Amino acid sequence: MAKEIKKNEFRKNNSRETGGHPTYIFAQKGKKFKFIGITHANVTEGVENIPLEKNPEPWKTEQSYIRLNPDEAHKSSFGAKLKGWFFSDKDKKKVDAVKKKGKK
Repeated sequence: MAKEIKKNEFRKNNSRETGGHPTYIFAQKGKKFKFIGITHANVTEGVENIPLEKNPEPWKTEQSYIRLNPDEAHKSSFGAKLKGWFFSDKDKKKVDAVKKKGKK
């Protein structure tokens, strides 16, 4: 069985479901990435998203959110790494809480 490799990167998810939304990739297992979706919508598919203190995209100030639950997709669905993106220290705690949900 493939072991999980920790990641810390942002990429666009180009799958049909997400249509180019940015994501935060926190692990890779085999050919799959584990990720948290990033969005400007406060609700996705009827579920409230978690508001971030600071937009992780450089030079952008509009409100952004992370999805409530981590997801998994084949790494071929993702584009190149996005440069300069980061979570603020306060937001890292929120991201870590979502990552823990994915381990259950």
